[in-house]
Amino acid sequence: MGSPSHRPTMRSVYEHAAHILISLYLVQAAIAVILLGIYKTPVYDRGLLSTRGGIAVLIGVVALVAAGWLLIRRSVASGSSFGRAFGLGLTANFLSGIAALLLLEATIRLVAKGSQDQILIGSVIVRPSWPELRIRSRSFFAGLAHWDDRDTSYFVYDRELGWTVGPNRKSKNGLYFSSIEGIRSGRPNVRMADQSPGFRVALIGDSNAFSFEVPFEQSWGYQLQQLLGDDVQVLNFGVDGYGIDQTYLRFQRDVRPWNPQVVLIGFIAHDLKRTMAVYPFVSFEWPGYLVKPRFAMENGEPTLLNVPLPTPEEIFNSNEIQSLPFIEYDLGYGSAEWYWRFDHGPLLLRYLTSTVPRWSVADPQVSEEASIALNSALLTRLVKSVERTGAVPLLVALSPSNTLMREAVARAGVAVMDGTKCLLDVPANLRQMPSGTHYTGLANQAIARCTAPVVDLALPRNRDPAKGSLRPH
Repeated sequence: MGSPSHRPTMRSVYEHAAHILISLYLVQAAIAVILLGIYKTPVYDRGLLSTRGGIAVLIGVVALVAAGWLLIRRSVASGSSFGRAFGLGLTANFLSGIAALLLLEATIRLVAKGSQDQILIGSVIVRPSWPELRIRSRSFFAGLAHWDDRDTSYFVYDRELGWTVGPNRKSKNGLYFSSIEGIRSGRPNVRMADQSPGFRVALIGDSNAFSFEVPFEQSWGYQLQQLLGDDVQVLNFGVDGYGIDQTYLRFQRDVRPWNPQVVLIGFIAHDLKRTMAVYPFVSFEWPGYLVKPRFAMENGEPTLLNVPLPTPEEIFNSNEIQSLPFIEYDLGYGSAEWYWRFDHGPLLLRYLTSTVPRWSVADPQVSEEASIALNSALLTRLVKSVERTGAVPLLVALSPSNTLMREAVARAGVAVMDGTKCLLDVPANLRQMPSGTHYTGLANQAIARCTAPVVDLALPRNRDPAKGSLRPH
């Protein structure tokens, strides 16, 4: 046995333990940098080191080697007190780490504001997990929740279009009615086919074509009808939430049988993003809109992938988001992205992954180029389909354009009227509803006044007879 003078004092044991503890913290910090790099990068192959996340991983590995070397050096320096010093350092490291995590988790849960729609921590919205998305949407369909006044009594599930206007419906808030044929109307029990107008104009598109959030008398379609005269019937086939693809399919199935002479197509920039979605409740967190048709470019042509669509129950019964059909084609899905959702993990981790978004590389199925190619092809197909029926297509952009819209329209080679210019005489604070998403009745009136002369000019009564009559027969 060593003499008492060579035995380590408790002070030296504590000093060595403190050095080991600091070294352990450095090792953990290096591991955290590596994990951050892996989390941030979407590339997990040989291209990893060419990304910013890969560089973070490399820095973390170098730091881990240095911290590991320092830990070994500190351990060797502890000499005969190694066992006690290392045990004390490791115990302190473990207990302090657990205490810090528990304290942070408790703090996060205390400040979190939960609701049926989202979890809010400060200004950060925690990204929903797959179980939460399912519960939220199932509650909506059960009538327990509402989303911007949409409800299942008016917009109904459709195995070809995803959802559409139900026939002869009244919304629970009394704002919307539909005809027996499933077209927006001013009152219930209306049969649009009973009217015998000289001309028909079909209005198709998204919520702005539908004129969401305002009553029928303040809608674009109704006010356009008043300006065009009694011999013109304006049929509003707009549906809230539609993308360019659904607008095209709605025309093919529901509008063509009416033989309109003019087809007015209203759309916004976001409609082109919707084209790249399969499950809007995943892509955009719209709980009432579960699934929609999805086209993809094959051999240079848009090809429909997923019709007939899965039923709501089939979707709700999926235990994992990865099992949903064609989920890889969804704009809001990335397989690696969903691995970091921590469906059943601590709220702290969910908060951190929501606060620090991943660097993403666009999947080829939903890249900007794929979006431009598909939307331009669908716009071209929509316009040609309208023209083949003998009708005149008129496209109206109801939002400021962005790169995607400009590129897709340019590649499609179609003429588009800038509907936002119709609003220049409307005070800015009176153009949109409080939601900031849809136009007011005053704005719809301005758009109707602006588009009425163009529609009127396109009617057969005002066109060159040499081009042939397009009167209904």
